[in-house]
Amino acid sequence: MTLDAAAARTFFSELLRQIELHQVLLDRLDAVAGDGDHGATMVVGMRAVVAAQREDASLPELLRLAAEAFSSVGGSIGPLWGTALLRAARAAEEQTGADVENVAVMLTEAVQGLRDRGRSELGDKTLLDVMEPAAVAFAAAVRSGATGPKAIDCALEAAQQGLAESARLPARRGRARRLQARSVGVDDPGAASACLAWETAARVAAAAV
Repeated sequence: MTLDAAAARTFFSELLRQIELHQVLLDRLDAVAGDGDHGATMVVGMRAVVAAQREDASLPELLRLAAEAFSSVGGSIGPLWGTALLRAARAAEEQTGADVENVAVMLTEAVQGLRDRGRSELGDKTLLDVMEPAAVAFAAAVRSGATGPKAIDCALEAAQQGLAESARLPARRGRARRLQARSVGVDDPGAASACLAWETAARVAAAAV
């Protein structure tokens, strides 16, 4: 498995479709202890990402375009995903090709971007609780010799587990931290949309086999 610009465009387009389908749910999750607009914000962000795609763009260029598009979205989620995509783009530029080993590096750098920009840690009940376990699981699967689709399946399992575990925690970052009691037992909306991204990645990878 290699990750090229065409595969990235397919992923972004399918993720937009899934975010649109789940917008109401994501907004409801956000309404528990936030502004209730996470789904709407993600739709705006993903539409901007898809609109910014260019057929002639390389993978690093495509990721940079996506980072710029998402960074313009309001709230905290735009800068978070913008930073993650920019770090992934930089890692892609430093790699030769985009096989599974290099994708693992890109994911690791993206997660570090989320940590740095969000000033968050595991257990803070953010999208990091999904993205970091998923990136770690992907890298571990690659080291064990897993194919791309298998590595993504391992990452998805870790993402889903991370989402379930974080749901039991009170929010410690963002607006939701002011209403911690309300957030216990409810999925963090950012973590939920991040898990949706992994579900989409697994679906796209399986269809490409």
